[in-house]
Amino acid sequence: MNKVWFWIVWGLAFLVTNLSALPIAAFILYGAEADAGIFSVSFMKLIGLFLLMNLITLQMFVAGRKRNKAGFMVGLTVAFLQAASLIVFMSTISTAAVIIAMIVFVAAAVLLVMEIRRRAY
Repeated sequence: MNKVWFWIVWGLAFLVTNLSALPIAAFILYGAEADAGIFSVSFMKLIGLFLLMNLITLQMFVAGRKRNKAGFMVGLTVAFLQAASLIVFMSTISTAAVIIAMIVFVAAAVLLVMEIRRRAY
């Protein structure tokens, strides 16, 4: 895989994944107190949300560094599904969208573990 295309595609996936999580993060911080420290419950929820969202971008990064083109493309597909499920969840707030988002998050975690355990060459 060409390095330039790898960084462009990975950067776009990172951007789309985090931008789809931004409205949910704003909703989490809406009720936070103004003088709450960085170790408050609201900020911990926010950090957990962004860590959960970036599991798939971490998997894509590891797959790209190991030159696993198939793993990178699967990660890209899961990143697209993740962004789409979060957008559907924010626009409809339906139970089906929550279930799809949870399935995508579990798939991202499984893919990350599989990619880390995979040999580089």
